[in-house]
Amino acid sequence: MATFVLVHGAWHGGWCWREVANSLRGRGHLVHAPTLTGLAERQHLIDSVDGPDTHVEDIVNLVLWEDLRGIVLVGHSYGGLVITGTASRIAERIERLVYLDAFVPEKSGQNLSPHTNPERAAEIAAARRPDGHVNPSGFDRWISDPERKAWLRTMTTAHPAPCMEKGVTLTGREHEVPKKDYILCTAYEKSLFRKFHEALKQASDWRTFELPCLHDAMLEMPDELVEILDPDGRA
Repeated sequence: MATFVLVHGAWHGGWCWREVANSLRGRGHLVHAPTLTGLAERQHLIDSVDGPDTHVEDIVNLVLWEDLRGIVLVGHSYGGLVITGTASRIAERIERLVYLDAFVPEKSGQNLSPHTNPERAAEIAAARRPDGHVNPSGFDRWISDPERKAWLRTMTTAHPAPCMEKGVTLTGREHEVPKKDYILCTAYEKSLFRKFHEALKQASDWRTFELPCLHDAMLEMPDELVEILDPDGRA
């Protein structure tokens, strides 16, 4: 049995992992899919978020209070910052890091602006609410099925403003995690995440994978994603 902790991206919540989590549990694994502070059912706490480090604290505390070890820690999109920061704090608890179409921060405290483009930056600026928090946008890049896209609009919530402006704190201990994977979703040709995948393909200590879907692979191709996370029923 393996222990999975699944970390969602911006605007999402733990709900987005439901199909993947149920499949992994059906294979006999322990799975946690928490919602980060300020999102989804915890949206009432949005003003308490001080940046990605708050979300790192969410995951670190889950791991410590549940006494989890040998973890497969999975981060989608913005969740890449969170899992890297978590590994930087408690590397000894983590067996494998999996980045799903996710940011891979390299410098402590660096925000997301170097990893975006003018088009996406303008889109995020247009989605800012009067209180500074950012409403969801980009649904056409996230999921293809019209009905599920409509459902996704009802499920996503604003992302805390400080998470767009601040970087995650890193200590360097994230490099101690023995196994690291990167999964690229290939259906969107202008994806911001292609550069991470291309760079990590050349790294000897990383494995890379591709899924022919849009950004929300856990909703678009949950079965195929589970096969990468748990090939042949093994983590």
